[in-house]
Amino acid sequence: MASLSFWRRHEFGLLLAVLCVMTITVVLDSQHTYVANPRLSAVVLVRQWSMLSLFALGAAVVIIAGGIDLSTGSVIALSGTVCAVILELLAPEVAHASKAPLPLWIAAAAIGGALATGFLIGSLHAWLITVIGLPPFVATLASLVGLRSLARGICEAVTLSVKGGVSTQIYVENESFRYLAQSVWIPALLAACLSTALWLLLSRTIWGRYLYALGGNEQAARLSGIDTNRMKWLAYCISAMLGSLAGVLYVSDLGVAEPQTLGRGYELNAIASAVVGGCSLQGGVGTIPGTVLGALFLRVVIDGVSKVIKSGADVYEGLIVGVVVVFAVTFTGRAAAGQRRSLFAGGLGLVALLNLTLIAGVMMALVGVRLLQNHLHMNGAWLAGFTMAAVLALLLLARIDCSPAVRRRWGIVWALLTVAAGIGLDRAYPAVQRQRAIAAVQRLGGRVVRNDLGIVIDLTSTRTKDDDLRKLVPRLEHLSPLGELRLAGTDVTDRAVDVLARLRPPRRIDVRGTRWTPAAIARLQRAWPGAKIEATAEH
Repeated sequence: MASLSFWRRHEFGLLLAVLCVMTITVVLDSQHTYVANPRLSAVVLVRQWSMLSLFALGAAVVIIAGGIDLSTGSVIALSGTVCAVILELLAPEVAHASKAPLPLWIAAAAIGGALATGFLIGSLHAWLITVIGLPPFVATLASLVGLRSLARGICEAVTLSVKGGVSTQIYVENESFRYLAQSVWIPALLAACLSTALWLLLSRTIWGRYLYALGGNEQAARLSGIDTNRMKWLAYCISAMLGSLAGVLYVSDLGVAEPQTLGRGYELNAIASAVVGGCSLQGGVGTIPGTVLGALFLRVVIDGVSKVIKSGADVYEGLIVGVVVVFAVTFTGRAAAGQRRSLFAGGLGLVALLNLTLIAGVMMALVGVRLLQNHLHMNGAWLAGFTMAAVLALLLLARIDCSPAVRRRWGIVWALLTVAAGIGLDRAYPAVQRQRAIAAVQRLGGRVVRNDLGIVIDLTSTRTKDDDLRKLVPRLEHLSPLGELRLAGTDVTDRAVDVLARLRPPRRIDVRGTRWTPAAIARLQRAWPGAKIEATAEH
């Protein structure tokens, strides 16, 4: 209801969520980037947030009007390519010279061409939906596939004509053009102005009321005299033109138009921002401020993952965005409809419960270990098992038919028990692994003792072979500090050197009486420069 105070609004909840994610990022980030370099972090975050907000606003307008636009990423690719092509054709010497002045009319022509491309794409979508009668999903899905291929074809044709060779990339190195996106204030100002304009359009004009009415009930809107086809045209043109503007900024930021990768997957980011911001995929519900904050939340999550995981974070970006979309659609949709029916009723509910439990375990094994690697002792298997048990308990709790007050109390109990169990398991993990390592040594006929150098792994005169050592080495990581490794008189050969090199170096290793060559001993000495190696090498 409109009378609700700001403290209970969806937007305030998003602000709290953003602050929580940033706090968690600061805690988990080993370099504490947000604190150590706040200005650079803020500049990068605001620039990326602004560009994401642009095409997320377009997706929000279409969703509010009861449609869906899956073509945003390909619109970005095609429009960015058109912009780069115009620069390449009109002034190639300017486009490839970083210090050359860029005439205003050339910049205006390139940006105008990209925006015109967006207008034509939006008009095509509206025509396919209103005249041909295609569902919005099908019409924009066709564009998702086709526009990127068209962009690549244009890129190859232009480079063949201008340079005499086919290329799928057009570089734009002019500093004046690249300043559009690399200066944080231009994307931020564009996002702020367009957000304000769309907020005024939706909340203060009759066209805005028509768009909400169209999304709420298209048939009722048509019967009340609203030109629904014109409203759809308006919505899809806004979406495509905002995507085109984002395409210009991305080419400016990257300095290259590459249709294969430019904007790939961004349609999901746009929809996720709108849905997280409070838009209902059924139409007729949503706000511009909520969408902007939804884009901020999504950007902070993606940025946080990249700061914590460091390398290969983009592998998990799609997974995280997909999870955010599913949860946002599920819970905002149920809240809007006032549904209280159990999510896990019947046989299908039980299978869904099993699916979600397995997915949570796999995600924690893949992502959780990398996120928490500096804060936990547990390995991926333990963490996945603990997560699956905790999620299963939570989902079973959600399946119980009880009042909201009772459910909340049980939820608090679940949270406290989960935290306590997690801390207990994490503290028990090193001791359990140490006992397993000692047992593995004893199974080979060896023993584990301690002397002045540290822990001693004594396998002297046992029948330990290379394969035995290969299986044992990962367990020895849990025995620290490792002072001595005694392999004298064993059947270990120099093939074990590469396996041992992965182990934290002991202070001394005894390989006398083994079949090690001088080359193998030299290799191990290079891997363990501080270790004392006692050996009688084979010649």
